[in-house]
Amino acid sequence: MAPEIISRTFSFISAMVNSSTRKLGQAGDGREQALLKHVLEVAEKNPQSVLNTIDKYAQRTWLMNIGDDKGTILDTALTKCNPKTVLELGAYCGYSAVRIASQLPPGSKLISVEMSPQNVSIARQIVEHAGLSSKVTVIEGILSTKVEEVKTQLHAANAKFFDFVFIDHDKNCYLPDVLLLKEQGMIEKGTVLFADNMKIPGSPKYRSYLKAHSNEFETVEHNCSFEYLKFLPDSVVISTCK
Repeated sequence: MAPEIISRTFSFISAMVNSSTRKLGQAGDGREQALLKHVLEVAEKNPQSVLNTIDKYAQRTWLMNIGDDKGTILDTALTKCNPKTVLELGAYCGYSAVRIASQLPPGSKLISVEMSPQNVSIARQIVEHAGLSSKVTVIEGILSTKVEEVKTQLHAANAKFFDFVFIDHDKNCYLPDVLLLKEQGMIEKGTVLFADNMKIPGSPKYRSYLKAHSNEFETVEHNCSFEYLKFLPDSVVISTCK
């Protein structure tokens, strides 16, 4: 096994066994702050350079990003949807925000909700370095307590509902947050829901809901590998509201 794979695998295990990964949204060893420093020092001030720098960094130190492989599935979904308004649940260090916002047309808006204040700070700086701050707003908190702020930002973008929702936060929150968005009228017919990590660790309640409400959602599951670890199977689930 190549040294990079060994390092990446052990850093993944380290993150998974650390309780702060789930509670605080960080691996607990300072890797997120180290990533920010590296990006600001190495990456050029454009989206592709920022993404490439993060992907390369993650070859040695595993990161909770959607990553380059699954990222291509996200890219395709965005191209097909061509959204003007996007909600991201779970910013982490800003990788997916940069990836999404770089594909949005002028005048579009990405609103990202992230529970960790440390991650919020990192994500904002990485988004700014990529030159995308005008398209991205990162809100600190969780959707259940920030729903009115999200709605205000959505209306400020002259929209009543989101065209696209990227879901990549606490897997136990997938279903309640989608139900909250539905209740608040922020997802409607045509909205695309893109859910990451549907095998590892998975979101059984969200999966069951989609299956039980197939009359409301057109759902396709894409099998793929886990972020930066090709030997682990994962999947993303893309659902379009009918």
